[in-house]
Amino acid sequence: MRLLLIEGDPDFSSWLSARLSGAGFVSHGVASAKAALRHDLAGTAAALLVDIALDGPSGATLVRPLRDGGLILPVMVLSPIGDWREKVACLDCGADDYVVKPVRSEEVAARLRAIVRRHSGNSSGLLTYGDITLDPRKRCAWQGRACLDLTRNEFRLLQMLLLAPNRLAPRHDLMSVLRAATKGAPSDNALDALVARLRGKIGKDRIKTVRGMGYRLIVSETDDPVSDNDRESCCRS
Repeated sequence: MRLLLIEGDPDFSSWLSARLSGAGFVSHGVASAKAALRHDLAGTAAALLVDIALDGPSGATLVRPLRDGGLILPVMVLSPIGDWREKVACLDCGADDYVVKPVRSEEVAARLRAIVRRHSGNSSGLLTYGDITLDPRKRCAWQGRACLDLTRNEFRLLQMLLLAPNRLAPRHDLMSVLRAATKGAPSDNALDALVARLRGKIGKDRIKTVRGMGYRLIVSETDDPVSDNDRESCCRS
């Protein structure tokens, strides 16, 4: 999932970007609201994070021009200011969430997933495309009625593909997530091998290679819907 990040506190922004990368998010930093509006991802990123520095502009000062400039992405404000008036001002200006720092990266990731789901009209918390469904919270996935036995990296890869269904998941974004997960510098072959293993579990025709650019998850409808009981059984196994 690709994010735009207005970097208010460079140290915090750098730390957060690294931590979120391990959760499947790839951050692209910009210096201001104006730069965010001009960025290539202003219309295609999953969300925009506004990091507020203690001595920087207020959240409302940054959020208002974003909305006035036509930005429709969900917006999360991360601020060291816990005053309720600041929260209300940001939310009234168009922010979708307001989080007070310090905060754990896991909470930021969960809140990001929530505002992206709300923005797309999905309130269940599940990622579904065709016959494949993934539960990020319970860390389990299934295809039709069958549970998918995925390794941690296979799960991360499938999650990234499901966050951009039938859209290109850029190769360098996938490599960034894999790099954060393995705490090393994976080779191109490592990503190719991971994609091959996931294809072996969900079907080789389900992941399309866009040569030199990345991968795309392809839909395949099924008449075999999964029930809530099937999901619970999968997550317990």
